[in-house]
Amino acid sequence: MKERLKQILQKTVEECFKSGTLTEMSIPDYVIEIPADPAHGHFASNLCMKMASGQKRPPREIASIILDNLADEENFIEKATVAGPGFINFWISEKEWQKTVAEILNLRDSYGSSSVGRGENILVEFVSANPTGPLHVGHARGAALGDTLCRVLSFCGYNVVREFYINDAGMQIRMLGESIYSRIMQMSDPEYPFPENGYHGSYINDLAKRLADVVSDMPKEDAILSCANKGREIMLLNIQQDLKDFRTDFDVWFSERDLFESGALEATLDKIRDTGRIYEKDGAEWIRTSDFGDDKDRVIRKADGQFTYFASDIAYHLNKRDRGFQRAINIWGADHHGYVPRLRAALLAHGVPEDWLSVVLLQLVKLWKDGNEIKMSKRSGDFVTIRELMDEVGVDAMRFVFLTKHHNSPLDFDIDLVKRQDSENPVYYVQYAHARMCSIFRKAEQEGIVLPDSPEGFLELLVLDEEKALIRLLGEFPVLVREIATTLEPHRLTYYLTLVASAFHRYFNLGNKKGEHRIITDNKALTHARLFLIDAVRIVIANGLRLLGIDAPTQM
Repeated sequence: MKERLKQILQKTVEECFKSGTLTEMSIPDYVIEIPADPAHGHFASNLCMKMASGQKRPPREIASIILDNLADEENFIEKATVAGPGFINFWISEKEWQKTVAEILNLRDSYGSSSVGRGENILVEFVSANPTGPLHVGHARGAALGDTLCRVLSFCGYNVVREFYINDAGMQIRMLGESIYSRIMQMSDPEYPFPENGYHGSYINDLAKRLADVVSDMPKEDAILSCANKGREIMLLNIQQDLKDFRTDFDVWFSERDLFESGALEATLDKIRDTGRIYEKDGAEWIRTSDFGDDKDRVIRKADGQFTYFASDIAYHLNKRDRGFQRAINIWGADHHGYVPRLRAALLAHGVPEDWLSVVLLQLVKLWKDGNEIKMSKRSGDFVTIRELMDEVGVDAMRFVFLTKHHNSPLDFDIDLVKRQDSENPVYYVQYAHARMCSIFRKAEQEGIVLPDSPEGFLELLVLDEEKALIRLLGEFPVLVREIATTLEPHRLTYYLTLVASAFHRYFNLGNKKGEHRIITDNKALTHARLFLIDAVRIVIANGLRLLGIDAPTQM
């Protein structure tokens, strides 16, 4: 509906330019939104207010000109009025809303999909945890966000590749080996020192028990390296299984170690050296990122000859570009905020456009239980793993709740709340709406009600305000999905599904007050009309839940 209305406004303004009733100008960005008060129409636009400065006319005058020249040959708009300082309020004809229901019933699982991506190759990198310990709830939030974005982008016609970057080079893997080795030594010598920056937690003890016999006859250094390599392999397998069980699959598992061993990192730096943007200072090598917006130049190789993480990140992202991806999306923790401009500057220095890389920063998760916050620290070993939370509350609850807030906002996850089976539990509320609709259809089947092949001739019977409100919400789904693909804000989908579920529950409850408002009534034609509507609602909720990676139960 929004797209159709936007096309009408676009055509109207262009024709006003041609006729001279409006001065030709670039049409500014404007919004078409649903008013908070239904009395103000189905949609409202601030187009005229945005055009006022360019036209040098009052917004209300521009609005009157647009309404006098509306290019609406098909009577899509039933009524339009000027409101406030220059908004235009629109009412869409009832027949158009009825077409929405018919479209949903026709498209079913593909309703809301589009081809706006036109097959563009996008690489989405997310989670990318160090294989030095189990995934925790922060990683789970990143997995829910990244996987949902990938589903939405694919639904919108993009060719999406999901990638996990394995941070398996550098001191953190060495420290994993030292931590495991120390625990092995402590089995026979409790006083054996544990590394100051070592990894704590029961999983290190478990790894030590598994690897004790493997390294028993090795010299210390060989044993530490073996613990590091085998510990990495075990933790990576655990990570892969946890993500699979969290319904998050990856197409590529990219090893940082491969960048070093393949020579790709050194080759990348050679290319940058050829541009003259690398120089030596104090025995180290620096890249001139300050020429491209960074606040200072950055070290890429330290004086001791060791590469910095920044060097491998540059090489890794240029590798993404070389693999033919027209766009890259990274989902990182909020602590990477200052890292983004320097990476963009390094890519610019290599000729990569600034808009090639999008970075979504993810805030922390706070877990609550019995009214108390669960304190977490990965280094000390005090954290709740993704596996523990999956076992306690389930995948559906986790994925939904992790997307109830914008990624840039901290998230409070109340374990007790999501285990409740009532309307206070957001995922239960939405899933119950779907299950309740399935129950309605089972009842219809038991009563021998069979829907006609086509809704034509029935939908005009949907005259209740609650029915119209539901249909208008359903019509928003395709636009919302496309906007999520652009804004990278999948939390809007959980909010939308909650609105649809709420509107459905209100509609269903009308029948508890008045028998004539029940879905299944003595009026056969009206029953068909309402079942067609309920089927459309069920389709939209199921499609939305599928994009979230959440089950749509048929009974609860």
